[in-house]
Amino acid sequence: MTDGNDKKTTLWSKNDWLLLGMNIAIFITLFLVFNSRLPDTVASHYNINGEADRTMTKWSFWLFNAALTVALPALLSLIRYVDPRKSNYSRFEGYYHLMRWAISLFFQSVMLIVILDNTGHKMPMLNLVLGGIGLLWIIIGNRMGQVRSNFFIGIRTPWALMDERNWRLTHRLAGRLWFIAGIVMFVSAWFASMQWIAAIVIICALASALVPAVYSYLIFKNKTEV
Repeated sequence: MTDGNDKKTTLWSKNDWLLLGMNIAIFITLFLVFNSRLPDTVASHYNINGEADRTMTKWSFWLFNAALTVALPALLSLIRYVDPRKSNYSRFEGYYHLMRWAISLFFQSVMLIVILDNTGHKMPMLNLVLGGIGLLWIIIGNRMGQVRSNFFIGIRTPWALMDERNWRLTHRLAGRLWFIAGIVMFVSAWFASMQWIAAIVIICALASALVPAVYSYLIFKNKTEV
């Protein structure tokens, strides 16, 4: 298979196999260890107080687990090959791998926390999950400035997609905002009151996405007015 620069690419790299193998191994391990311990009806959603308010059958839970922790990361490994700008992925290969590993480990951790909670190991569910989101934001944001123009990853505004400079400046700002938002989310998950934790995370997540989008438009507007 070749990209736009006639450079040979491997449809499924060694890193892709390693990530897939890790996710499958963790899923199988969790299934073998906890399947017999899980109740037939599993708590699958928690409210702002960390209390279970929605359930699903055990087999549905395992299917959902497999989709989230195995199928989704595999899909993220393949999106580059249907991206019209797939040749740009080689320019941020390290970040691309980091992002997929971080997302995979986050989802695996969330599933483990849910499983432990359903098997009687009570823990601060909301603090752990929202704190984990903060860590994910920190990791992804720390190197977001390395992302190059593509249609699947990053702040994909129309103005950034049609201008390399706009894309670069937008993602420099986005990286800083995601990193700061991640720190705020992580700290608030442990020190803010329960009523404020979810609100802080939502505000930080929205701001880190919307502010760079507005900034991208302002760059475009200023350029067209010159």
